[in-house]
Amino acid sequence: MTASTTESTANTTPADRPDLGPSGGRRRVGGPRALQVAAAVAVVAAIVFGVLWLTTMLSGERKLAEARDDVLVAARQSAISLNTLDWHDVDGGLDRWEQTSTGAVLDEFRTNRAQYAQFVAQSKRTTTATVSDAAVGELDDRAGVARVLVGVDVTVTPDGQQPIPTRQRLQLEMSRTDDGWKVSKLAPIRAPGQSG
Repeated sequence: MTASTTESTANTTPADRPDLGPSGGRRRVGGPRALQVAAAVAVVAAIVFGVLWLTTMLSGERKLAEARDDVLVAARQSAISLNTLDWHDVDGGLDRWEQTSTGAVLDEFRTNRAQYAQFVAQSKRTTTATVSDAAVGELDDRAGVARVLVGVDVTVTPDGQQPIPTRQRLQLEMSRTDDGWKVSKLAPIRAPGQSG
């Protein structure tokens, strides 16, 4: 360092030199201002990721709720179709049975169709069904399988006789197909203490 350089540095004050702080040393780059910016960026990032997570979660719940509604509508209609049969139009009723079912249930309907048609024609009965209540008990949307409990009121009307109201509860296993939800298993639910 030359004498003139030392002299000019010695005659300056911290206010004359922007790179020196009040103590005469170098000012720290960043400090509280950088900390505030980093904190603001972290808060914004947390909000953005929180909104994305919430949107994804709600989207999944909405999809599941829609699948549950679809299953419930299909199960209710299936219960009606499977319990409604007019001996004047046996083939139409049996066609609806097949359209409503899949898997082993569909196979069984197809295998025994001629026997069902003969029985209904000989018995000369008409059955009409309404669903009194229904609820989805289980739903595995990934596997495309659901279990639905359905309360069905069935009115059986033998030809020329008074209608006979009956009530039954069914457990339907619904399977997702390319044509929508269909019955893949069905079983009556017996009330406690009910025999046979």
